[in-house]
Amino acid sequence: MGNLGVREAGRMAVLSRRWRRLPGLLPRLVIDAREFEPAALRAGGHARTKRAMERVAGAVESLLPGDRAIERLRLDAYLLRDESYTVRRVVERLNDAVDSGKVAAGGLELVFRATGGGAAPDQDQPSKRQARRLARLLAAAASPSLLPSVAELSLVNLRFTSPALASLLGRCTGLEELGMYQSDAGFGAVLDVGHARLRRLAVHAVDEAMYKKLRVSSAPRLERVVVANWFCRYAPVSFGHVPCLRELHLKNKAVYYQEPVRLSKMLASIPHLESLTLGFSSWRIWIEPEAPKQLEPMFSKLKSLVLTGIFRGCDLSWTLFFLQAAPFLEEFILEVDKPLDAKAPSDIYGEMPKTDDVTWQVPEFQHHHLKHLEFSGFNEEEMHWRIVELVKERAVNLQSIALDDGCQACDVVANEYVLSGGIKNKKPVLLSVSQITGSPPILTLV
Repeated sequence: MGNLGVREAGRMAVLSRRWRRLPGLLPRLVIDAREFEPAALRAGGHARTKRAMERVAGAVESLLPGDRAIERLRLDAYLLRDESYTVRRVVERLNDAVDSGKVAAGGLELVFRATGGGAAPDQDQPSKRQARRLARLLAAAASPSLLPSVAELSLVNLRFTSPALASLLGRCTGLEELGMYQSDAGFGAVLDVGHARLRRLAVHAVDEAMYKKLRVSSAPRLERVVVANWFCRYAPVSFGHVPCLRELHLKNKAVYYQEPVRLSKMLASIPHLESLTLGFSSWRIWIEPEAPKQLEPMFSKLKSLVLTGIFRGCDLSWTLFFLQAAPFLEEFILEVDKPLDAKAPSDIYGEMPKTDDVTWQVPEFQHHHLKHLEFSGFNEEEMHWRIVELVKERAVNLQSIALDDGCQACDVVANEYVLSGGIKNKKPVLLSVSQITGSPPILTLV
């Protein structure tokens, strides 16, 4: 029951008298406003979210005065467009719980979602009014110990002013995870994040009128960063002091005015990167061609590389420069669009280049640590076979190759593929395929 939300736990509690007090004794509580929306209510979205928040406030008031301390409390709340009284009730009860020790120090996870008039609150434009109300409410009603107890904070569809956002994050001194989803500090602002205890950071934008740039000035414990979609002309993020950063995800659908990103410059201050994911959203290849030697200092500890959303028809031989720049890479994953979904880059925001193929020279080298190559969206065409051959020729200790056509709805028939060439100057290699329905064929070098 500890893994259930409050509403599901309450439903189970009515099944037995012995279980009636269990929801109030759970070491971890999850109170999610989305679970409290009345399904039978036929009114508009605002009426549903308002009713849901009334139920959330009731659940908080009834469960927090429990008999034992709560190790972790996750609260996912709507910010209503026309009143803040319900959210104030929740905040005041949280104050009491934290001040009395009912919620352990550093045991709060808070999610605030702006709502509008539509039926889908998460799809509305960023709200300045609700961000302003939230900032004022927390400044006035939150106890001195409340925000320092917040370990995880997610902000959805909220547009703060730069001082208000800086003040909010500055008071969350125990913050370990921050999520900014369609939220920022105003149009064209630099989103500056620097926190002593921050470990995970996610910034997702879906609106062109979003932040200008993300700047991570100093985060000595930061381990993972996700940046999805940006609309600035140059590199979307700059890093300062991030000695523990190990995992980086960058995904963007580049438009015509955006300059290619120079990875060696953007990653210059990340000395221990182990996992890198670059997503291209079936559009332009937005990274700048570079000599592998320029990337070796940043890629010297890289073990996993994932390249996703490559448009079908793109020559993949350019991806080999990553292998040459990352001598200790162990896993290389390519994801190309499925045939039915693939579209070549075209004009949506203005004049686009006629071709987006990357024409980098294919380097000659040997790689001694790559063990696994995975290719999603593989099709038996010359261009796809070529990249498999090129990797196989250079990765002298390659152990397995997984080829997946990307079709989840169809059953792949077991097959055998013979690749020309050889490993360590042996005879042509036979790749035996062991196929389990619903998983990619695993090809083991024999």
